[in-house]
Amino acid sequence: MKKLLAVLLALAMLFSFAACGDDSPEKPDNTKQPSANSDAEIEASLFTVDFGGDWINIEDDFKNEEGYSKAVLQILDPEDNEYYLVEATISVEIDEPYDFREDLVYYGFNQYEYKENNAYETVKVGGVDLLKYDDGDDTLVYFNRVESASASVYVEFDATDTGDSRIQALLDGINFNLKDIGNEDGPWEWEGEKFSADAASVNAGSFTVASTFVPFEAPVTTFETFDHSVAAIGDRVYVLVDGELSECHYDGSTLAFVNKIELPEDDYDRIEATADGTLWVSGGMNDILCIKDGKTVATYEDIDNLAIHPSGAWGVNFFTSNECEIVTFSGNTYSSTPVTFKEADTIMQLCVDENNIYVCANAADDSGHKVFIYNKDGVLQKTLCDAEGEGLGSVTFVTQTSNGYIAFDGNMRDVLLWDNSGAFIAEISDGDLFSTNYPWFCDSAVLDDGSVITIMTDEREDRSATEVVAFIVKGF
Repeated sequence: MKKLLAVLLALAMLFSFAACGDDSPEKPDNTKQPSANSDAEIEASLFTVDFGGDWINIEDDFKNEEGYSKAVLQILDPEDNEYYLVEATISVEIDEPYDFREDLVYYGFNQYEYKENNAYETVKVGGVDLLKYDDGDDTLVYFNRVESASASVYVEFDATDTGDSRIQALLDGINFNLKDIGNEDGPWEWEGEKFSADAASVNAGSFTVASTFVPFEAPVTTFETFDHSVAAIGDRVYVLVDGELSECHYDGSTLAFVNKIELPEDDYDRIEATADGTLWVSGGMNDILCIKDGKTVATYEDIDNLAIHPSGAWGVNFFTSNECEIVTFSGNTYSSTPVTFKEADTIMQLCVDENNIYVCANAADDSGHKVFIYNKDGVLQKTLCDAEGEGLGSVTFVTQTSNGYIAFDGNMRDVLLWDNSGAFIAEISDGDLFSTNYPWFCDSAVLDDGSVITIMTDEREDRSATEVVAFIVKGF
């Protein structure tokens, strides 16, 4: 009898433990869980992967389309399998070379040295020679361009330890299936035809607006579309491209590089000039820098983005909210006063000229993107919109001239004109005025003669590069 009770008790405990098993941490829903040390294979059209051990296949992330294959594998944290210790992404795409060349620069390789001098060592992975990037922390990337197959190949690891031996084990199990189709990629930036444009003029209302292309002494290429800025002091034009600030001499026809001005950070994206010849550099949540004659003469903390008044005495500290600050400068200190631009919602850009604060923002009443003109006290003076009273695209620069207001709409690629009452005059397309293809109007500045220098990014016709290009706009 005691033996029977013991057996019944043991069975009861066994069923009890089985029921309690549901309290253990669940595996992520999107994972396939082979048993430990089992072998498995991923078959895609452009590669295969033999894997085992602790690697699991994240099946929901698998892609196998025409011209594109992608697989994601993980090693889960044994103490909490909601997290991974290593994630591997293997991808191959039959595509144009542009994105690969951008990544080449992003990971610190020089395009010319890569192409012309074969300057970098490679690692054989899956039958393909791949470049290796290791940030020494948590990112490890193997990648390269297989030109004959028109293929960009990537094996990327996000890991707590990029030296984990299981990474090499996975690399050993990869095999790329690439077909030589005799492809030849398009020209590199130094091989391509640099941007150029003829002078042009457009009738707009009673005005004739003219543009003149002003080439840089050497082409300025970039992979960043939006975040470039320009300022002008006399015959000096300053350009901030990819976080690098350069001083150029403008002789009326060309922008010749004079020197590079070192910045403490590489993510500044806004420069403006004041009447005393000071450059104000902001953006990237860094300290505001005041630079004069190439040297930093003052810094200010805790200002997000600064739109400075031409006097340099005050400016507007803004981010995206309509709640901003009027900041007043006194030596190396400043004071701030809150101001709310209540007609605006999300601010995209903010400019200040001699008499006005221009808030380029989505309207609080959901009527679209508009330019709200305020005085220093935050009182609305005018609203600039299109001919039908509706929204614009995304204005990146606006100022007042003797004839009215001129703005550059980056999203719609139009130059916009209003008279001094705020009545709409005209919109001028980029193609008509600049002979550009599909540019982004980055920034503009007013020169001493009242003309506007504007910089934009546009892709060359041969797709060898995207250039930062400059024009002088006159006539309004």
